[in-house]
Amino acid sequence: MRLRCALLGCALVAGGCGIPRDAAGTLESVRGGVIRIGVVANRPWVVDRGTTVDGVEGRLASAVASSLGARIEWRRMPEFELMRALRKREIQLVIGGFDAKLPWAREVAFTRPYLESPDGKAHVLAAPPGENAWLVFLDRELDARKGQIPMLLAQVTE
Repeated sequence: MRLRCALLGCALVAGGCGIPRDAAGTLESVRGGVIRIGVVANRPWVVDRGTTVDGVEGRLASAVASSLGARIEWRRMPEFELMRALRKREIQLVIGGFDAKLPWAREVAFTRPYLESPDGKAHVLAAPPGENAWLVFLDRELDARKGQIPMLLAQVTE
């Protein structure tokens, strides 16, 4: 009996290695490659300048890409089409000053809130569902940059 319990315990520990995982390997596919990011213009969070994207989340997304050695392809479509593309894993991230209470939360994954604004909105980024390693990576990157967000917000609103 003890041997069974020990074997079961070892199997559970060994099976937990490599968690979290991505269903479609998003984190590994974007590392050193291309991140396709959907853009919903929403000043000061996302400022679409045509060839580039600025704003608080535009800068955060650029920092994430830089930390992965990745290049960004900005995608511009209506919000509902971006969320559909995210669900189909055609893009890896959508930025737009989203609040965690949006109805899209049932269809896509949201990061943990990186900022609660004075109006009570919990600001999040949208990621493909089931891409848990990617989502954990995004959360860690956002957490590491929380101290920069007030400065970014001040720069964009000037």
